[in-house]
This record gives sequence, structure tokens and C-alpha cells, in this order.
Amino acid sequence: VIAVDALANGVSTSPSNSPTQPRLRFPEIGIRDMVASQHALLTKVLHIPHVRAVMGISMGGMQTFQWILAHPTFMDRAVAIAGSPQLAPYDLLLWQSELDAIFSDPEWKGGDYTKQPLLRAVQEIQDLALTTPEHYNRVNTRQTFQAGIAKRVPPTLDANDRVRQLQAMVHHDVAAPAATPFGGSLAKAAAQVKTSLLVVVEPRDHMVTPGPALEFAAAARARVLKTDTDCGHLAPSCQGEAIGAAISEHLADPGRATTRPGAERPK
Repeated sequence: VIAVDALANGVSTSPSNSPTQPRLRFPEIGIRDMVASQHALLTKVLHIPHVRAVMGISMGGMQTFQWILAHPTFMDRAVAIAGSPQLAPYDLLLWQSELDAIFSDPEWKGGDYTKQPLLRAVQEIQDLALTTPEHYNRVNTRQTFQAGIAKRVPPTLDANDRVRQLQAMVHHDVAAPAATPFGGSLAKAAAQVKTSLLVVVEPRDHMVTPGPALEFAAAARARVLKTDTDCGHLAPSCQGEAIGAAISEHLADPGRATTRPGAERPK
């Protein structure tokens, strides 16, 4: 099993750790760049020409969709969990709101801060979208909310790293007309999928809404698992057993998925 840190996450090459391109001198990157770096690691460093499966959650799910189109025969299976091949307008609104909140924060200082900014508004936007109102109200009280606001600390992800990753997601589109022959059509992109794909979504995910993933899955004749929880984007944590069982079944299946477009595997 190979677990790869994505570009700009603070562990892999990032604005926060680059000695030659620090802070916002670090170039804007895309999900395509993340996948290209991972492919180079596998083929040029680890000398692995083929893998059993590629799998990712959230932004990792976005990378999974890119993997199966950029390197369609490199893997036998693919699993995209809570990801998207092309962000929906609501997703773009969310991520752009976070970017605007960072850029307008007085502690941001154009990326040249001397200590990590608190980014209070960004944290609150993140909390709003991460789960559902039902889940949030169940795990929090008015008292714990007030205590949490009073004890806010800077996020663990460096602010410049967050900016570059947010920008990568905002521009993510596996069918982008300028970079692909698909003319922006998810159906045309999905028709080129050569691997057996499992797409896992939560209908109440407000952070990465499931519409584009479901559209792609139908066109690619992929397996689909819709979780049933009010955890929203945290569904992989709340529904781990069900998702794990679906992944195990998918990896063990010797044949390509034959589910007709739009059909779903049992929950």
C-alpha cells in the first residue's frame, strides 16, 4: 500500500516547506499536477508500472477521477470516495468563499505572515459545510460552541498551503475544454474510462456535492454506493464499515463492473 501526500499539504512539496519557492512564490498547482507527481513517483522512483487500485477520499477522490483519465490502464480498479470529477457551482461557492476569507483576513498579510493566522472565518465556513445541521446540533451544545469559539487556534494546515490547495480544487475539471478533448463533457470523459470504478457519495454532502460524481458514474457504468447518514462530508468516518465492505467487494471482483448506467449497488 502506497500512501502519497498531495502537493501543497505541508508534507509533500508545499509553499510552507519549499526552500526555493516559499510562500506564494510557490506556483499555482492543479489536481492534474498532483496526479502527475504521483505517477512520476511510482514509475520513476519506485519503478512500479502498474497497481491493483487507486483510491482517494475528498480531494483524494478528485485525484482518483483524474488518475483514471490521465493513466487509464495503470490500475485495475479505482475507488473515488466523497470526491468529484468536476466541481459543482455550490462547491465552487464554498471554496471561493474560503479563499476570499483568507485574502481579506488582516493577519494574512498577502501571505507574508510571521505567525500562522487564526483564519476564524475560514474555520467557521469549514464547519458549516463539513457536516449537516442535524449532525452538528447532535454533537455540539450551545455551551460547547461558545467554548470552541473562545478557544480557536490557528489551523494545522499552513495558510499558504491551504490557498494553493483551494485554488487546485476550484480549477479542477477532468473534462476541461482547454486541457482535454472532452469539451467540458463529463459523459465524453467517462466514456474513456478503462478501469472498473466504484464511486462512493453521501447525498447530504455539502462540501463536495455528489451530482458530478453520480453523472460521471452513470456514464462510466461504474458501481455506486450512496451512504445513508447525516454526517455529510464525514460519511467515510461515520459509515466506515459499509464503505469498507463495498471496497472489498469491488477489489475482489475479477470482472469489470456491469451495472447499467444509473443503477446502484446495494447499500
